[in-house]
Amino acid sequence: MSRSVRHATFARAGISRRSIVKGTAAAAVASALPLGGRFAAAQDATPADIPRAKSSATVDGKLQVLQKADFHPDHNAFVRAEIEAYCQEQGWEVEVTDLGGQLSSGEILQRLTAGVKAGNAADLYFDNIPVRQFQYQGVLMNVTDLVDELVAANGETTPGFTNAGYFDDAWWGIPWFTRVDGWWARKDIFEPAGIDPTTLTTLDQRRDAALKVTDASKPMWGWGISPNRGGDGRLIVLTTLYAFGSTLQDESGDYVTFNSPESVEALKWLADIYTNETYASMLPTGWGGWTDPSNNEAFLAGTTALTQNAGTMYAKAHLDGVAFADQIQYMPTVVRNSDQAQLDQLAGVFLHVIEGTKNKDATYDLVRHLLSEPVQQRIWEISTSYAVPAYKNGWSDPIITGQPNSIAAEPAVWNNIDFTGLRWPGPNSVAVDSVSGSFDHTDMIAEVIQGRSAEEVVQEYHDRWVQVWQDFGLPGSE
Repeated sequence: MSRSVRHATFARAGISRRSIVKGTAAAAVASALPLGGRFAAAQDATPADIPRAKSSATVDGKLQVLQKADFHPDHNAFVRAEIEAYCQEQGWEVEVTDLGGQLSSGEILQRLTAGVKAGNAADLYFDNIPVRQFQYQGVLMNVTDLVDELVAANGETTPGFTNAGYFDDAWWGIPWFTRVDGWWARKDIFEPAGIDPTTLTTLDQRRDAALKVTDASKPMWGWGISPNRGGDGRLIVLTTLYAFGSTLQDESGDYVTFNSPESVEALKWLADIYTNETYASMLPTGWGGWTDPSNNEAFLAGTTALTQNAGTMYAKAHLDGVAFADQIQYMPTVVRNSDQAQLDQLAGVFLHVIEGTKNKDATYDLVRHLLSEPVQQRIWEISTSYAVPAYKNGWSDPIITGQPNSIAAEPAVWNNIDFTGLRWPGPNSVAVDSVSGSFDHTDMIAEVIQGRSAEEVVQEYHDRWVQVWQDFGLPGSE
């Protein structure tokens, strides 16, 4: 693509060349979303019918809980209110701090590490973080005893949780709920075009179908995905790399393997969507300035037909009664191009007890309450097909079995034990988690979109990650 055409592409998207890297522009469609009061606390968030067992534990000072907000204010409000109600029942002072939805895992790790070193550790933190990296820094408590207790009561936990949180013969987080991550399609947009979204298993098929259903007169853009500098942007880059067979490391975990033809082709394929005039019509206005919630907002505003996202988006549509909520179809992630292997292994949110807590017994009892059946059921209801069980027994609950999108996600939760995400085909390591917690992947695709050769970019990031490996005492390269 020529420089002039590339600049025209950015101009059409309403962005500067810099904004795709930093993701600082406001979302173009945010004002179209009738969510009024996004991220505000929901009213009556604490149901009176949830039993709250009495704890014998005491609290030294305040119980400090750190909450990472999801794109679902009702979910966030219920969780916070239920924590506060349980603590009030015990006569404990509690402080629930909302960390917001945009902090990187590195920023959170710095905060937790500082608290531990200062002797002022928080008690509980929940999110889907790169667990090994946090454990390496000494901020997570070994919670094997509590996980064993919960597994005995609720059935086995999932391969995804085990992959993420069990290593060094210990659990470093308590599985709380599985996050349904995947792709979401408007059946009422695709089916009139003769397309069954569930048959679209490859990247090429989904890209081409998105182009086919695009209709600017409605307006309806097919491809509601931006490689912005955020969690969802990182996910589309990783998905593309996985589909092309790119790997970060070898089977031993000693060597970085990113510099490969597969990585180069993956970046070229993804950049082509955002620079090739063939696909310009299917990209929403302002896609280059999107932030993490923007694809949720565009989809729920009814202006995009396909996106890749956590199930918070669907849950919000379902709870708010969005007109087309029943037409939203969950789709698992795409298969690998070379062998059609499944590339899903859904994990989710851990409850992490922080090393140095002065309130271990109270924190354990709070965790037991958050995993009690009434609390779990309320989370599954509020967060329909986003929060699903972390333990086997929960999958027979009518709240789950009665929701088609939850059932559609079940194979991705239980069946795939081979593909393990960014670490595949090697072992878990703090080096891998250091990469997964960064925005390197969105930064690299931004550079290719802006005109650098994919070969140069792949080589640069390969060399950068070799240094990460070496910083952690691994060879990195031969």
